[in-house]
Amino acid sequence: MAPAFDDDNAPLKKQDLFLGSGLAICGNLLISVSLNIQKYTHVKNSQREVERHYTKDPLWWLGLVLMGLGEVGNFTAYGFAPASLVAPLGTTTVIANLFLAAIFLKEKVRPENLFGCAVAIIGAFLIVTFSSQREVVMNAKEVVSALEQVSFIIYVCLELGALGVLLFLLYGLKMKHVVIFLLISSVTASFTVLSAKAVSGMIQISVSGYPQFNHPVLYVMLVVMVATAVIQVKYLNQAMKNFNSSIVVPTNFVFFTMSAILAGIVFYKEFNGMTSMDIGMFILGCLLSFVAVYFITVDNLFDVVKQGAAPQRVSAELVPAWMLANVNVGRVQPHGDVEHLIDPQQDTSDRTPILSSQHPPPITLADELEDAAQAGEEEREMADPTPPVGMASPLKTYGSTQ
Repeated sequence: MAPAFDDDNAPLKKQDLFLGSGLAICGNLLISVSLNIQKYTHVKNSQREVERHYTKDPLWWLGLVLMGLGEVGNFTAYGFAPASLVAPLGTTTVIANLFLAAIFLKEKVRPENLFGCAVAIIGAFLIVTFSSQREVVMNAKEVVSALEQVSFIIYVCLELGALGVLLFLLYGLKMKHVVIFLLISSVTASFTVLSAKAVSGMIQISVSGYPQFNHPVLYVMLVVMVATAVIQVKYLNQAMKNFNSSIVVPTNFVFFTMSAILAGIVFYKEFNGMTSMDIGMFILGCLLSFVAVYFITVDNLFDVVKQGAAPQRVSAELVPAWMLANVNVGRVQPHGDVEHLIDPQQDTSDRTPILSSQHPPPITLADELEDAAQAGEEEREMADPTPPVGMASPLKTYGSTQ
């Protein structure tokens, strides 16, 4: 019979802490390489006269293999360190993506990006230093007991409800936006993290001489881990295919990190025994990591006019178009200048502002109260079938990249 591995009596050894951190960092580096390789294959495929399915490209499979190896590294890390420590170290993925995107996708590295890297290192230091110093390694019976917790059952119901809403938005309402893809990926990833840590812990106990292979819960958690990992990769890959990698990678990092930390708190009680100072500094480290992600990608977020693609706004990728339907501005430069994107098919002497929605939005009551005079003038101009000489070309709308 396997012994009980009570978290109150299982202080985390420093060598295990460093080993878990090292495995997580190496795994995240491999994942970053794999994502950029897969994005590169999608870009090259779109430039072909006749596109072929990405699964027929050997380079895409190389990226998938590297992602698998990276996930194995992360999986192993969960056996040596808390999930709340392993997940935030995914910031190394964003740092690596900065330089790999410069190599594969020819994106520029700027001073503010390097500042973001420095902030990320500080954040990672705080996370490692003030993370939970007690590792929760559960045997099969403890896993079953944790699954029966009321708090965990409520958590699962909320997660499944959110997943159902997201799938309805994606397939029912056809709202294909990067936030929806990545939220689906992060929700399923929370179950991947829980099951991966459970399986890793039971294997670790088995290797220690207390076999767990005769318990069905081991195989149930293994199936959950594989199934949710496949779903996670599917929607993450769709996001990488359809949206800018400089948006997908950092946004996925933020969503995944918050999801994994919450899962660790609910299921493994990883914040139990931590002082208020430890929790505060740990949260500060996470916030610094999020800030670092912004600085690492701040310039690339505005570089959304891809070669051979229609002009588009970053808001169209990050936020569903209907939420910003009344926005009618040009591209905002990092230094505050406003530049109107020009359609190369139109007269270049005219400036053509763009809308973030796919269809001209109706004028709302708020618009009328805000600027009634301007709204009335625009309505009169649109009602005139013969525009005056020298009038700017009609407004064009561009949605998010599909």
